[in-house]
Formats: sequence, C-alpha cells, structure tokens
Amino acid sequence: MNLHTVSSLSVLRALAIGTAGGALGHVIGIPAPWLAGSLVATIIAVYSNQTLELPDWLRTLAFILLGIQTGTAVNSETLYRAGQWPLSIVCMGVTVGLIVWACMVYYERLRKWNKATAYFSSLPGALSMVILLASASKADMRRVTISQCVRLFFLIAALPLVIVYISPAPRAFPATPAVASIFEIIILVGVSAAAGLLFERLRVPAGLILGAALASAALGLGDVIHGGAPDSILIPANIILGVMIALRFKGISWPELRISLGDGFAGFAIAMVIAVAGALFTSQIAGLPLALTLLAFAPGGLEAMTIMAFALNLDPAYVAAHQVARYIGLVLLMPAVTSFVLHRNVPAPQPVNVEED
Repeated sequence: MNLHTVSSLSVLRALAIGTAGGALGHVIGIPAPWLAGSLVATIIAVYSNQTLELPDWLRTLAFILLGIQTGTAVNSETLYRAGQWPLSIVCMGVTVGLIVWACMVYYERLRKWNKATAYFSSLPGALSMVILLASASKADMRRVTISQCVRLFFLIAALPLVIVYISPAPRAFPATPAVASIFEIIILVGVSAAAGLLFERLRVPAGLILGAALASAALGLGDVIHGGAPDSILIPANIILGVMIALRFKGISWPELRISLGDGFAGFAIAMVIAVAGALFTSQIAGLPLALTLLAFAPGGLEAMTIMAFALNLDPAYVAAHQVARYIGLVLLMPAVTSFVLHRNVPAPQPVNVEED
C-alpha cells in the first residue's frame, strides 16, 4: 500500500468519524452539533490511535464556504446596525487585555510557570502566531500548546450550552434565503473563492474568510445575487473545522493531557468569567442581546464563533466583525506586546497564513 493510499484513507477516516460525531450530536440535539460533535468524536479517535489526516485544501474550502455564509448574511439592516459596533469592539479589546492579564497572573503566580509560558498560554487566539513567537522564547511549548488546545475544546463544547441557557430560543437573526439560480451560485462561489485566495496570497490576516465574506457581501448588496449559498454547505464546513481543531491534539500524549486538563480548564474558566462580564456590560450600554455579545467576546476563534452564530441563529456579521478585529489586533500587536512583557527584543515576524483560531 503506497503512501498516497494511506494518506487518502486517513483523510476519509477523519471525515467519516467527524461526520458520524456531528450526526450523533444532531440526533441528540446538542447546540452547534456538527462542530461540537465532530470535534469530540475526532478527539476520541485520536486517543484511540487512529491514523487521521486533513489536507490543506479542505481547510481552505471550509474557510471559503464560511466566508460566503458570513458575507451573504450582510444586508442593509446589517449596515445600519454597524453604527453600534465601534463601541462594542473597543469594549471587546479591553476585555481581551483583561483576559490575558488575569490568566497570566494565574499561571505565573499560582502555577509557578515562567513568564513566557504563562504569557503565551494566556493569549486568546491566533494560535499559529502564538506558537511562532513562543518557539523563539523560553516558553514550555508543550504547556503552551496543550493550554491553547484545551481552552478551545472547552469553549466549543461548553459555550453553545451557555448561550442557549442565556437565551433558550435565540432568533435574533433571520436565516438568509438560498439563491434559486445555479448561475448565481456559480458566480457567488467563484468570485468569493477568488477573493479569499487573493487575500490569502496578499497575506491579509484571516484572508480566506475575510476575502470571501467581503466579496459575497458586495455581490449581495450590489444586487448581483439574491440570497446566499444553500445552508447545507455549512455542515461540511462544521465537520472539517471540528476535525481540524481535534487534530491539534495529535502528539499530545494522554498522560500529558490528563495532567494539563486542570490548568487548561482553569484558564478557560478565568477567560469566560471576564468575557461574560465584558459582554454583559456591552450588552447594557449598546442595547444588544447578551447572547450575541457573549458569542462575539468569547476567547475562541473566528471560524468557530462564526459557525456558532449560524447554528444559534445569532447575527454572524456582528460576531465575525468582532472576531476579525480581535484576530487582526492580536496578529499586529503581539510582537510589540511580547517584547514589552518579556523585556526583550522580539523581531516582528513576516505575516503568515495563520489559522483563525
């Protein structure tokens, strides 16, 4: 059996396991089932010594589809509501700063981690950039990686339940009707994919999602297309994303993970308490639903939080705008902040095609 066959079987196995997990989550009725279900099922498979792989082109496809879904949700009402966003984004920025500070205090003073390890374990998102900078420091890379992965796992598994508890039947955002014309779908997917790939080529942060979202929004607002791509394309994006996040646990042994679960959960809990407080404050001053601000402020990833917005019938444009702002802010400011926090010169790395966690 050649390498290509093994690789293909590993990819098919990963997708099959993710699909089965998502389908089970859907049958059980858990919030955001296709994302959370595929994530949990794939993690179980990883620790059952299954050989699983996911090629880059599937990740690219998932991000473009998610960008299309996000962009087609933008309409004139969205643009009108966007006047509330700057204040909300500023509040989110303050919240992110408090999350990093509080988690650093916990890891450094209570867990006695060195400053570099505590700092990089506390940053909420932009995982690839975090790993890039952490690898050039004195940080314990195993602790950083495990802490970041565990935080994201708990966020995806627990946040939908919290949102549903806060707002049991959120209907803040109507679903975008699917376009009727095959020709319009071809235009939508083709133009959006080209824009996403161009943004990625230009090394724009979160380029795949952002480029596709802007292109699909422009097509809709310009009355070139009427509606969005069929909702069913979101299910494959959910499954692929769940599998992709779960595969980050490869190489982390079960004993290591078991020992680190407590620290990872503590970091997640600290971040969520502060995120809830920031979201509650913003909800009050901006007159926005708490479920919506909480999802936008959650210290997760652009793609995961946007998918949850669709799954929970919340405004995906609002959530995506805040997650993009957080993500770009981290990517642009992280080198300078790292230099300040660790008291050393950190060269600003060349922009990289990082995953939008």
